[in-house]
Amino acid sequence: MSLTALEPAAETVSGPPASRRPHWTAVVETLLILAGLARLVWGQQVAVVADGVDRLNSLSVLLGEGRLNNSEYSIMGPLFSAPMWLLGRAVATPEAGIKYFNLVVFTAGLAALGLLLRGLVPGALIRRFMLITVAASMLAPDVGHYGSETFTMMGVMVGIVVVVRGRRRGWGWAAAVLGVVNTPATVAGLGLVSLAETWRHRRLRLLVPVAVAAALIGLEILARKGGYVGDRGAKDVMPFSGRPGFSYPFFFGVLAIVFAFGRGILWYLPGMFLPTRRALADLGPTGIDLARIQRLWLIFVGGLVLIYAPWWAWYAGMSWGPRFFLAGILPAALALALRLGHRQAGLGANLITLAVLVLSIWIGLNSLFWHELWPTACFNTPQSVEALCWYSPEYSSLWYPLVSWQFQYLTATQWLSVAYSAAVLAWLGTPLLRRITFQTATAYRDHLRPRLTRTAWHW
Repeated sequence: MSLTALEPAAETVSGPPASRRPHWTAVVETLLILAGLARLVWGQQVAVVADGVDRLNSLSVLLGEGRLNNSEYSIMGPLFSAPMWLLGRAVATPEAGIKYFNLVVFTAGLAALGLLLRGLVPGALIRRFMLITVAASMLAPDVGHYGSETFTMMGVMVGIVVVVRGRRRGWGWAAAVLGVVNTPATVAGLGLVSLAETWRHRRLRLLVPVAVAAALIGLEILARKGGYVGDRGAKDVMPFSGRPGFSYPFFFGVLAIVFAFGRGILWYLPGMFLPTRRALADLGPTGIDLARIQRLWLIFVGGLVLIYAPWWAWYAGMSWGPRFFLAGILPAALALALRLGHRQAGLGANLITLAVLVLSIWIGLNSLFWHELWPTACFNTPQSVEALCWYSPEYSSLWYPLVSWQFQYLTATQWLSVAYSAAVLAWLGTPLLRRITFQTATAYRDHLRPRLTRTAWHW
């Protein structure tokens, strides 16, 4: 797909119409997106690790021996990676091909979103959304490994856009079902999406997709004797540790998933909490209901919060950030893209948007460099307490690199990544900084300076 072709006939994002907008801006943004995708390949170690090893083993048993093993992880996503398994085996080893599966899935999903939105919303908005997703999100570790979250995210979120677009809705629901079966707990998110659409259209048949997904999940569990029966963590100083399954107190689970410094989605997906109603209103008429897409995306993520809150491993184990909620990077990126183009926003709103942009750029860089940085205070010694990394800001994946001053160990390639992140920050943030500067000067002239004059003060 040629990303420069995403510029529509008429630009409705705040700014000059597309006919007067310099063509080179589209070229620069396209190059930044492509560079960001390349950085995900060469800027980190791409490998099959952790849960991915079990998924690779399941696929190898199926393709090599013609049978299903008893893994607790779904075979749905790995089935789609079979061509890469075969290609990798032909060239070197199955792992050589498999390890790039999530990168291919993400790139294909992002291209699909661009094509689905092309001509229906401003091209500048699409490119901003893509650039933020690629360069300013917690994406890197998940596309660099062979986990389930990337396939689920793209299946469900792209499927929702197809459903909202109104053409071939059945394909959209099918994609969402496949994504959910790959990560069974996410059926709760699809259930809420189906309920929302059922209420909107008053059609009970819109509950069928979630019923199909639940049936397929049940069939796979029966066929493979899998699932998480008896799964539990180790007992430590935390009062509710060591319990099996969905035994964590729901109230504390929600608080931790949203606010915990080491795993809270407020810190790792800050764009998701930005209000977009005014930005959407000022965007003007579009060919697709962006507000509905954003609402359904958020509903799906909300369902994930509800299902994972009572799970004993709500923090997603030894992973970088809250990987269970990877799907949240898309509504977070869309919200931030909308806010960056909202020229009618006030000074306070613009300052919040700038703070979220800076944090998002840091998240993207941090997740690329230090997703395997494990503090010894949390792991590896008898005195370690894992919960320090879930709750403490000093040991959070976001901030521990500053505490341990990891910058002194960066390689030349990593410094090139830093330069790329700085370029993205400058490109996205400069127009916003100009508006903030103008609004600050206006506020000083109209409100602060009159109060500072000598005549305004009396004994």
